[in-house]
Amino acid sequence: MPRTHDIIVIGGGSAGYAAARIAQAEKADVAIIDHGPLGGLCILRGCMPTKAMLRSSDIAVLIRRATEFGLQTSEVTVNLPAIISRKNRLIQEFTDDRIHSLTSDRFTLYEDHAHFLSPTDIQVGPIHLTAQAFIIATGSVVTRLPIPGLEETGYLTSDDALELTTIPESMIVLGGGPVALEFAQFFSRIGVQVTLIQRSAHILSDTDDDLAMPV
Repeated sequence: MPRTHDIIVIGGGSAGYAAARIAQAEKADVAIIDHGPLGGLCILRGCMPTKAMLRSSDIAVLIRRATEFGLQTSEVTVNLPAIISRKNRLIQEFTDDRIHSLTSDRFTLYEDHAHFLSPTDIQVGPIHLTAQAFIIATGSVVTRLPIPGLEETGYLTSDDALELTTIPESMIVLGGGPVALEFAQFFSRIGVQVTLIQRSAHILSDTDDDLAMPV
């Protein structure tokens, strides 16, 4: 016999967890399916890690401007391994909190891959589940672009850049969206010569012009 839930959420990241939390608040029997690692894109590989790194580079810029505020400081040196270590500590705290929430008795958590058997049935490892409704919030993965010569040249994905511990002399960032700009700003502010390449007429082309053009 299949296990029955009112709502099954596939993906335990920010969107999936928010949906599950709202459904549970309405007294629904909610299950979450996530094959791991638990935490979700935003916490593990997205907005939170980049913000932690940007905070370090922002402080470096402020220190370099100290004389504007009547302060004298020594030259700022960047310890990238220490920046990454701090980022990892913060992300672990966020991850632990999310895992605590996902494994609470508010939800039933299944940690495995899932595939649909029918519009109302789903297989999670060896377990057969059924539900009235499904919410798909599986997140995203890094896209490998078919750019001629890229594989032979070698490159870093956004995931790789989050763990880089050696400061390069120069860097080309392909893209002009939010993720590209965050990394371009971070590495530029820690002393890397950054070149941004993108195909649209201007950066942040997916946003309104009144937001993108000042940037």
